[in-house]
Amino acid sequence: MADKIYMDNNSTSWPKPPGVAKAVSEYIEDVGCNLNRSGFGTTCVLNRKARSCREQLAALFNYPNFMHVVTTPSITFALNTVIKGLLSSGDHALVSGMEHNAVTRPLFQLREFGIEFDFIPGDSAGRLDPASIAPRIRPNTRMVVTTHASNVCGTILPIREIGAICREKELLYVVDSAQSAGVLPLDMQADNIDVLCFAGHKALLGPPGIGGFILAPELAARIRPLVVGGTGVESEQDEVPDALPMHFESGTPNLMGFYGLCASLKWLNRQGIERIHKKEQETYRSFLAGMQQIKGLRIVGTQDADSSLCVLAIEVPGLDIGAIAYRLDSKHRVITRCGLHCAPWANRSLGTFPKGTIRLSPGYFTKKSEVTLTLAALEESVAYARRRKLVDR
Repeated sequence: MADKIYMDNNSTSWPKPPGVAKAVSEYIEDVGCNLNRSGFGTTCVLNRKARSCREQLAALFNYPNFMHVVTTPSITFALNTVIKGLLSSGDHALVSGMEHNAVTRPLFQLREFGIEFDFIPGDSAGRLDPASIAPRIRPNTRMVVTTHASNVCGTILPIREIGAICREKELLYVVDSAQSAGVLPLDMQADNIDVLCFAGHKALLGPPGIGGFILAPELAARIRPLVVGGTGVESEQDEVPDALPMHFESGTPNLMGFYGLCASLKWLNRQGIERIHKKEQETYRSFLAGMQQIKGLRIVGTQDADSSLCVLAIEVPGLDIGAIAYRLDSKHRVITRCGLHCAPWANRSLGTFPKGTIRLSPGYFTKKSEVTLTLAALEESVAYARRRKLVDR
């Protein structure tokens, strides 16, 4: 599939930076041992790699202790661990109206255990006014959970302002950085973030199967791990060790993920987040200018490169967006995503529920020529759908 034009980086980034595949292969071909399970030399190499990965993540998010970086199989696993672990019966939480199912589904599930939550509404472009938080705080509100940037349309939420309100009101602030980590600056201390959840395979440009969260030990002590078992240390105890990160890392972790993510983080550090963000903003502006010339296209979101990631969600009123997305793939080899993007409540906020949108999410490696080809393919696909009367049903 070398000829494809990949516009689905919000699902998972591709291609990966130079060195990532080699690093994964290095573990498989040359290392092959388990973390904290042996005393021979190769294990020490693996332990140093895992430590380097944690150190780079802690530095990227300005957190002072790398041992508080917990890895999980995904950010969904991380969010479930944190949300279910920090809320108890009788508690209330607030979430933005732009959340992914990884946030909303755990909260809906927790309703049967006496936990309530409410949405903080935003506008039709996905923007959230921090002033709308305070009136919704109850005496039993314990937590605010928000995404940093929408996976549907790219709108960036004002997390620093939200974090300041949470600190003032003594509420926990949990941030879902699935889309933003690696392309927007994140500072857990300046942003007053209590728990940061991250995905390794999106803008951090690592392999799939590794995500995690960062939090202080006093918060970790309140969370019952979802999974317990062997940690390779303190095996004589019947209880899982209290120390981080082992408290949440029972079983064999994604060791290939450590190697791949470590390599992608080194690449990110060499490039610099500011440079990556600037290039993606330029790509966004090019797409926006071209899309605004396509008849009948509606662009969802802020349409502002300074307040959005490089994500373009579109709909064509009256036409079947599924048919258009299929045409983009089958005729032009342009890979997009069509539908609700696992975020039905965000689509409700944006006015695109229940049909959803066609989402184009270019990345750092997207070429100018691919932007031009994609815009031409989109114009042809929309015209084809209109000519063939592929109407929305």
